[in-house]
Amino acid sequence: MAHLVHAPPVEMMRCPLRLSLLILSGACSVEAPSPIDTKPPETDAPSAHATETPAPEAIGEALIPPPPRRSIEGVHGFTARSRIEFQALPDSPHRLSATYTFPDRARWYLEPANAATGRRRVTYRSGPQAWVLLPNSSEAARAHGEDEARVFLQLELRRSALLWPRGIAWEDGLVEGQGVPVRIAKLGTGGLLGARFPSPDSPPSSFFSRLPGGGSFEELRDVEWTEGSMGLRPARWDLFSEGRKVWTETIEHVHTNVRYVDGHFLPPHLRELPSGGDKDSILLGEVPARIRRRYDLSASTWEEALAEAKRIIASTRELEFSGVVDLNPVFELDNEALPGALFVRLILSQDEVPDGWEEAAGESALSLLIPDGRLPSPGEVDHLTAACPEGAQTGVPRLRLRLVEGEISTAQLLVPLTPSVSGH
Repeated sequence: MAHLVHAPPVEMMRCPLRLSLLILSGACSVEAPSPIDTKPPETDAPSAHATETPAPEAIGEALIPPPPRRSIEGVHGFTARSRIEFQALPDSPHRLSATYTFPDRARWYLEPANAATGRRRVTYRSGPQAWVLLPNSSEAARAHGEDEARVFLQLELRRSALLWPRGIAWEDGLVEGQGVPVRIAKLGTGGLLGARFPSPDSPPSSFFSRLPGGGSFEELRDVEWTEGSMGLRPARWDLFSEGRKVWTETIEHVHTNVRYVDGHFLPPHLRELPSGGDKDSILLGEVPARIRRRYDLSASTWEEALAEAKRIIASTRELEFSGVVDLNPVFELDNEALPGALFVRLILSQDEVPDGWEEAAGESALSLLIPDGRLPSPGEVDHLTAACPEGAQTGVPRLRLRLVEGEISTAQLLVPLTPSVSGH
């Protein structure tokens, strides 16, 4: 299982970044700014769009709350999970999880399909503000000015396509060359969205965006459609940015029965600690999607459970998987903070999930890091569970152990937060 995205506050990165495709350095897992028209090295993997890092004085800007929530035709939001194949590197598939809550809340989580910890790039929108959390960074960069308008256009273009035709005030009556019908919608944050139709009775074949100055920005071309929970929805498209093909995307799942607390749409360093939390220990973070398998344990003590976990992990490593088995065990805890089940994580080097394994969705979680090899007490589990934010529900606690030469180095206590349906 991947670590939560959290760390003590650090100084904000100050390297200037343009809002275009950047190149992730695969060799050292750090950010290397490069314009879209620069040919990437073979060892690099392209990332999502980024924003310019704010000036130091921007770090302390006031946080503007998002507007009150409201549904669209009874739907409060959705999460779409996609497979991304970059034009520049077709052999480096990525995964994108895009979550929206209405209105003006969005979060993109992009990472290589088999990423090591820290390779994610996260884009956040909360009300009129947006941020980008770069790989291996613990503090997100705020977008400003034209960069901010571009982030909003990126987020809203996807939302308008996946919810078509809901939630957008589309205008009719426009026609492009060769009689192609077009509908447009102007955004209050700047720029506009458009949809083109192959015929008046067909769904759009493409969606596009225009910058506040009128220039072409992005386009979702050759949109293929399938049936979804709300009717037709896109199943596949090609993303073009300023006329250049960026990636081919397959939308694998769209879930509309989700609801997240507002902290889900803020970068970790801006989230208020949950009520009842200890500012020195409890953190609200995110667990990315991962491939895992659950094993019931017969052990009744931690000593027996650790020995059983090592045997299961060792036997799993002997199987012929196209990937790597995580040596650090994750335990599901019972009411007395004792191990009841084991989760083994598999980092695949191919897309197909083996039989008996599952792809667990990303989730928000409360985290408590316990150093020096100590195991948590029932009181610490209760303390972490009591820090649940308003409007969320807690899941079954888990404990991730980091082993060094077979011995416990650190323990990370996790309480997952399930999406709320409370109407907040």
